[in-house]
Amino acid sequence: MDATALYKFPSGLYVVCADDGEKAAGCVINTGLQLTSEPLQVQVVVNKGNFTEGAIARAGHFALSVLDERADMELIARFGFQSSADVDKFEGIECGRTELGDPHPIQAVCAVISCRVVKTLDVGTHTLFVGEVADAEVLSDETPLTYAYYHAVLKGKTPPKASSFVPGAEEPAGEDAPAAAAAGGLHHFRCTLCGYVYETEDEELPDDFTCPLCGVGKDLFEKID
Repeated sequence: MDATALYKFPSGLYVVCADDGEKAAGCVINTGLQLTSEPLQVQVVVNKGNFTEGAIARAGHFALSVLDERADMELIARFGFQSSADVDKFEGIECGRTELGDPHPIQAVCAVISCRVVKTLDVGTHTLFVGEVADAEVLSDETPLTYAYYHAVLKGKTPPKASSFVPGAEEPAGEDAPAAAAAGGLHHFRCTLCGYVYETEDEELPDDFTCPLCGVGKDLFEKID
């Protein structure tokens, strides 16, 4: 079986957030989907290993933010490669809050949908939440961010907790960093977790080097030129 066939499914990138009254949480997903129009319902599927999954279950509601092509790897790494159990993902960025009480980012977001959870389904490693739309708002006319754009242009990687993660499978190819210029002698190292590319004149990364986006060490970087 060629599991990479699943990479052919088109999907967007979203940030789903919830506040259970004690702590606000949020994470990146690619599983936002409209289910019905009457009543207006959407689904999100969240890994049980994400703190956000428990926050949605406890809160009984969530905010779904549709990312657009203005999103950069710093924003995606904030919500996609860190845990809400350890960091405040909303600190230092512009955020809004829905009438149901859930926070959501505003930067590089073209729409926000506020939902009450009306049904849940345990699908093994993930939980599927069906939400009835309580409110929705368009924030911009920017083009929604797709997973294909994320891979090809932002050169991002699929996090291990993502629904679309296939262990051992080759990621959809993006454009590599340019080869080292003969005059400048620059070298490029790419984080195999989040896709961040670091440029340096050095042949090797320092032992204490960490990814400025997702925080992993040099052992998870690959030299790409």
